[in-house]
Amino acid sequence: MRIKAFTAFRCLIWVVASHLFLPGVGVSQQEYQTTAELSGFTEYTSYESMMTYLGQIQVSSTEMRLGVYGETHQGRQLPYAIFSRPSITQPWEAWALGKPILVLAAQVHGNERTMRESILILLRDFATQGTAMNQALDELTVLIVPFINPDGFAAQPEPTRGNLWGLDLNRDYMKLEQPEIQAYTQNILLPWAPHLFVDGHNGGSFPYNLNYQCPSHPAPDPRITEVCDELIFPAIDQKLGTEGFRAWYYQRGNENRWDVGGFDPRIGRNYGGFSNMVGILFESPSGQSLADGVRAGFLAYEAVVEWSRDNTALLLETVLTARRETVEMGATPFGEVPIEVAYAPEDERVTYLIATGPENNREVVEIQSDSLMKRPVATLTRPRPWAYLLPPDAEEAIELLHRHHIQVEELQEPITLVVDAYTIGNIVYESIYNHEAATKIDVAETLTREMLLPEGTYVVRTGQMQGRVAAHLLEAETRDGVVYWNRMDAWLPKNEVEEFKSGGAEAPVFPIFKLMQPTPLPTRLLP
Repeated sequence: MRIKAFTAFRCLIWVVASHLFLPGVGVSQQEYQTTAELSGFTEYTSYESMMTYLGQIQVSSTEMRLGVYGETHQGRQLPYAIFSRPSITQPWEAWALGKPILVLAAQVHGNERTMRESILILLRDFATQGTAMNQALDELTVLIVPFINPDGFAAQPEPTRGNLWGLDLNRDYMKLEQPEIQAYTQNILLPWAPHLFVDGHNGGSFPYNLNYQCPSHPAPDPRITEVCDELIFPAIDQKLGTEGFRAWYYQRGNENRWDVGGFDPRIGRNYGGFSNMVGILFESPSGQSLADGVRAGFLAYEAVVEWSRDNTALLLETVLTARRETVEMGATPFGEVPIEVAYAPEDERVTYLIATGPENNREVVEIQSDSLMKRPVATLTRPRPWAYLLPPDAEEAIELLHRHHIQVEELQEPITLVVDAYTIGNIVYESIYNHEAATKIDVAETLTREMLLPEGTYVVRTGQMQGRVAAHLLEAETRDGVVYWNRMDAWLPKNEVEEFKSGGAEAPVFPIFKLMQPTPLPTRLLP
């Protein structure tokens, strides 16, 4: 069949509906609209107009608290809104309510603007008495982070994907170099510890109006992704279908297979899984009008809220189980730490749509395939230790661990321990995304030896809430760790590695050791 252009009638209905009064809605709140709404969805809302809009909505509602969680490189404030009943402002207050905590965010890429328009309209519904979203606050606490990357949006001569420095903020969740993601991670995601968050983007594939994906790495609890695939995504499909919209997995397909987005922990939704949250990616594909893209995004955010409202016990238990298991598998260490990963096809046969032909005359074809390439498989693993041991003064590595709210201890006196140690077969440097000299370690072998650890040695136990993140950061070979992101460069025996490669010496020992069994230690927690 051939896809016809989305009708002007649907766009008209969406524009008119945004102007109508809802039952129980006050006139004052309906007077406040985004630039996109006021323009009939021909313009985007500027940063300045958004800040004005947020202030107008906040002053009209007793259930919206408006704050700032950080600043960009160029000094723009990063706003967030808290919606709760009763009203709260602190994470511990939200936890005390015992309700699921949701974070709804958008525009980590400066030139991806559609979902921000969706979320700003949704924000007004949360603040407006009588709406379904406002009533959902009886069961949920909701934070809205509408604009993670305003510098990229304001770039000249046109908005850019990256921030002021041209850096991709959605590849910064593990190295935490940029102030925008540092602030979002350290002041929103980690302290509030939401049970679920949504990250809104522009991308994906026509003829879909929305693409989605959850964590896709073998390290996070697989039940997090299962609840997305089996329950949340079907709820989104159903919600969008009521208005003739389509939704399917990010990213793209052909006649043989459908490929999804990446599995690296540095990507937002995957980092959410590593931190024991349901991390959901939304992508708004091109090939549709702004009005349709905004409406489809609005419905998708709304569907997530409604599902969470109707399944609070399941959402709470899914996340609590992941967090409990994270602590348990480090406290009495078991299991493997995935190092290298590849995608394999899911077990079920799937049906999806692809578009063929020129852009102005696309034909939509239905494909049945056994190759939904979404199942993450670990191709290299290492045993999970009870603790990692870092040399004294490895301060750059420790500073990064602290940014991730990972607990670190310090030996108060020397101690002799039996540890596992890697030997280094090679050190190579590679360029990845915006990073020109990431450090890749090749392990030659694993040794078990008795070693005297000096006072000041850092101890990082894996039995903690951020244990999955800690293990990935501290394993020698991962491509998202303290070694890869150059936090251990001063400690790497580069000359000895070259001598080993030339056959003139034994392979040197990697400077981070692994303590495999629970062991009493003379330590103190670092502040």
